[in-house]
Amino acid sequence: MSRVWFALVLTILVGFFLGACSGTPTLQPDALASAPTVDGALSEWGGALTRVDDRSVSMSAAPTDSLLYLAIVIPDRDLIRSVAENGLIVWVDPAGEERHTYGVRYPLGRRAERASAEQSGGAPREASSLDDLFPSDLAVIRNDTVRYRMPAGLSSALKAQATLDTGSLIYELAVPISSSRAAATGDRWEHGLQERLGRTVAVGLQVPDPDDTDLVTPSSRGVPSVTGRGGGRRSPRGRQRGRQRRQNQQPSAPAPERPTLDLWTRIALSGAP
Repeated sequence: MSRVWFALVLTILVGFFLGACSGTPTLQPDALASAPTVDGALSEWGGALTRVDDRSVSMSAAPTDSLLYLAIVIPDRDLIRSVAENGLIVWVDPAGEERHTYGVRYPLGRRAERASAEQSGGAPREASSLDDLFPSDLAVIRNDTVRYRMPAGLSSALKAQATLDTGSLIYELAVPISSSRAAATGDRWEHGLQERLGRTVAVGLQVPDPDDTDLVTPSSRGVPSVTGRGGGRRSPRGRQRGRQRRQNQQPSAPAPERPTLDLWTRIALSGAP
């Protein structure tokens, strides 16, 4: 009888442990001595990044009253190539529910850049190396549908910078936080998170679907371009444009399979109201 009970208890403990390990990881925010400079370097972070998935992707967060700083390291070379080709979206859900409330797509990726050049009638610019992708345009995505494309250095509040260092992608992002339009500058409200952070904030990392190349309307002041979903379903108009482009293109060799990324992490902000 004791052996049966021991086996039962062991099974419960193993199930509990595996369930805890398979859930969304939760990070504690870092209390940095000073606000980091968004320059694609980690000198101000003091090596405080925490591994959040099995590809050794690491992340850290440092919220202030007006900005949410994020640092991300991707060491997987194949995953870096996938980011270069298809782009990367960093999602922020201030309610901690893993919704696509607010996102920054940076870089846009070579596919989106090629589609943009084709629509504008120009010749696509081929990056000779991964370093050529930075700096580039970025896009602000709200509720998975409304997207604002602009040069990465346009906003004085929203900052994004990525570099390659010793084979890893080093990524820094500063997201403006404004709970009231009256209390925010136009730039901070236009390009930032238009909500207060809750006690738990969800941050998602997503490599967009390879077919998601509709984010091609450039704007010097972030004029919205309404498109389909960034991570899955696309609008009928977007699908039609995609089909028309494919019909006009000559058949080519299939693109190599690239690893994908769809990862969520929660940040516990115990001091949030």
